[in-house]
Amino acid sequence: MTARRPAHLADGSRAPEDLEGVLARVDTPPFCTGRYGRGVLAGLRWALGHQVAAPITATSLPGVPGPARLHAEADAARTELLGHGGRSVQLDYARGVYEALAWVCGHRQHPPEAFASE
Repeated sequence: MTARRPAHLADGSRAPEDLEGVLARVDTPPFCTGRYGRGVLAGLRWALGHQVAAPITATSLPGVPGPARLHAEADAARTELLGHGGRSVQLDYARGVYEALAWVCGHRQHPPEAFASE
């Protein structure tokens, strides 16, 4: 019998294979054409290390972000949504980033889905 790999990493975050699967699904029109979809894509790409600059704070550190950086960026997106960030990004984009990173960090059970208010 082969040992099964847990669905989540020890810190509660999703496995890279899970992120890649969701990224492949959402990186298609019409999902990826709106601000929300672009935010989801940016959050997932950054979480996987595919882009260096964080989607909300624009902090640039090479490599795959660890749990602390993922949580901090999710918090920055949440701050934008609550109106305390000075509105440096559009709300639908920030919502997409937040929902993607909240799922990556294990705070949401399901990955982001289509957002109808754009």
